Amino acid sequence: MVREPIRPLVCAVLCGLLMTACGGTGTDVALSEEEPGTQRSELCSGLTVTSLVVSGASTYEGEMAASGTWTVAPGANAVRLEYSVDGVLSGTEERVGATGTWYFSTTGIRCGPRNLVVKAWPMVIDSAGNRSTCSTALTSTSSTVTEDCTWTLTGSMACGSAPYPVCPSYYSRCPASPGGKVCPAYGYPCLSQRTPAISDMYYCL
Repeated sequence: MVREPIRPLVCAVLCGLLMTACGGTGTDVALSEEEPGTQRSELCSGLTVTSLVVSGASTYEGEMAASGTWTVAPGANAVRLEYSVDGVLSGTEERVGATGTWYFSTTGIRCGPRNLVVKAWPMVIDSAGNRSTCSTALTSTSSTVTEDCTWTLTGSMACGSAPYPVCPSYYSRCPASPGGKVCPAYGYPCLSQRTPAISDMYYCL
């Protein structure tokens, strides 16, 4: 029986196993995986928000509502949106697709002119659900919305006797029966004499 020729084959197999276990020969391939939510330059190359429009915006009794449309360039399949009112961030969202409609509403809005700014960035969402925002491809638009301020009754004071023997009535901008009438600007006070013994305090709100 011939046994010698088997030795070289066994040595070759054993050597290969040892080198593989030790991380030996072969070419190492470095895989670069993008962290979710960050920009990868080659992924975002050429991607933009091609259209960002405010279709309408309004305020009523302290609430602002607005809507519009957006479109991203081919290669992007979502958009990130940010909404700011008078420079204060009021909301963010992400919408999936190549084009669509956005909606925004918030409360606590003062009367007078208010500036709404909408910012948008293209996004790529891969098949595994990883989301990448192209942070350098910013597009923005804005709209100014104005709601009239009106005189609002906030309190009253007794007068015509001590400690106020004379009922004060000041601020020439305070009209007769001011309640509900349009006033100059948010926060202005107005004191109006209602009866010989009572003056009402109004604020422009």
